[in-house]
Amino acid sequence: MMRKIYVFGNGNISWDSFNRIYIETLENFDISDCEFLIGDYTGTDTLMMEFLKDKASKVTIVHLNAKPRYFANTFNTKAKNWKRMGGFKSDEERDSYAISECTHFLAVDFNSDNKRKSGTQKNIEKCFSLGKIRI
Repeated sequence: MMRKIYVFGNGNISWDSFNRIYIETLENFDISDCEFLIGDYTGTDTLMMEFLKDKASKVTIVHLNAKPRYFANTFNTKAKNWKRMGGFKSDEERDSYAISECTHFLAVDFNSDNKRKSGTQKNIEKCFSLGKIRI
């Protein structure tokens, strides 16, 4: 079964946290049997692009406006086959699209507290409410 995984998270994630939370989790999967949806913001999104650029060709970068803010280098990498899905008018519209398309999600939020709920936490809750599978 092809897993369609929406990967998202906080922009201020450290390399060590990214490695522990995201990369170590994906080591349990055959990446060739996965399709990925990723945003284009700093932190989790850009780190995941860099991790996947030589490992996965089934990746869609979802972004606002006409072109992504960041895109992995395509020279001699699998990123040359990646799709770009743009034109979303807001982060919420982009995230809603990605959540509606995914079967699974990989995300961790460490920025929310009792005064503020981050966009990442809101998306995690939306994924759970729609029955998406957390990996």
